Amino acid sequence: MQGPMDKFIKKRKTDDDGANEANENQTKEKSKSPLKQKKIPSIKEDKFKLNPTKKDDPNSKFYSSYESFIDSLGTWKEPLKYFINPPNNSQMKSIYAFVKKEYETKTIFPPRNLIFNAFSTTPWDKVKVVIIGQDPYPNPGDAMGLSFSVPRTQRIPGSLINIYKCLEKDEKIKFIRPKHGDLSSWAEQGVFLINATLTVECKKANSHQKNSGWSKFTDFVIKQISSQKKNVVFLLWGRFAIDKSSLIDSSKHLIIKNIHPSPLAQTKGDFTKSTQFSQTNEYLEKNGLEPIKWEIK
Repeated sequence: MQGPMDKFIKKRKTDDDGANEANENQTKEKSKSPLKQKKIPSIKEDKFKLNPTKKDDPNSKFYSSYESFIDSLGTWKEPLKYFINPPNNSQMKSIYAFVKKEYETKTIFPPRNLIFNAFSTTPWDKVKVVIIGQDPYPNPGDAMGLSFSVPRTQRIPGSLINIYKCLEKDEKIKFIRPKHGDLSSWAEQGVFLINATLTVECKKANSHQKNSGWSKFTDFVIKQISSQKKNVVFLLWGRFAIDKSSLIDSSKHLIIKNIHPSPLAQTKGDFTKSTQFSQTNEYLEKNGLEPIKWEIK
């Protein structure tokens, strides 16, 4: 038999349970609202958030074999077979040995899964434009395996700001400067964003330029593009890139030269005054190829 106090406690519990249920339902409704849902990053975004140190997986677990290393070249394996396959692969094997040791003992950029990002993002049969950089950005989080490009989360470098300014000034190009520096959309359309040296030690620019052997590999890549393709536009910025013109057959391709976009090079001229991007599209269209959509979203 229940007394008055028992009835009060039971009623209070029922009221409390009802309130809790209402709160839970309200919370569920809020979680369904698109305004409150947390954004789930895509795999594409996630791979650029890696900020490698010696303890990070992409650095500490380098490619276990030479074969897995070159497998990352994807569609480029066939046109590069003379350099990467026996009996002529001694130079590439030396590159693998050097880079493997560096990743296992030091902080190296980009994350090892992005070393060949330019090759995987721009398949061999899609190459229409080549932009040659020197080496990856040496600051943590910046290098993503595409020359001049940085992940969306990173500050836009001075060189890329000048590239954007050049596009803004080109009256034949509709370009609104984005708030990020990720050039993946260019690479996906056929702009091969290749650095002459594909790796770098943290905060030590050009640290892998001399001893890694990368330049022999990337010079071979440029030669293969020149010899096996036609009507490719090569944008060569700065003395380092312009020196690569000796590897390119100018009778088959268009070579456009300019000073380097770095703010430090602006005493030599104004990089931003060039109409190189509209010239590129005019050449592609003239040769029956789709122009590049330079606008970045």
